[in-house]
Amino acid sequence: MPIHWSYKSLPELSALSDAERKEVWQKAVGQAYGRWQTLLASMIMSSSVVLVGGWLGSTLGNYFVGLVIGTGIACAINVRIVFRTARSCLRKIIVRADKS
Repeated sequence: MPIHWSYKSLPELSALSDAERKEVWQKAVGQAYGRWQTLLASMIMSSSVVLVGGWLGSTLGNYFVGLVIGTGIACAINVRIVFRTARSCLRKIIVRADKS
């Protein structure tokens, strides 16, 4: 299974121009952030990773460094959660556009 690092490499958007691709992707990301599942998963995962980072930092002797590392990891994971959710929203947007 290939990993897509940006919306430009998604096969669902390959037939669209750059401007259309960006517009459809922004609509999908907006819908992804509006879903309660995305928000709940992001909150649970973020708080867990930041807490583990804080614990790791206090174990190593610098609490702030642990929080920064935990926050960075949490942000990276959140981006992937939203990307995957936006991709499922994207499929619904494309199906609706095809029906119109």
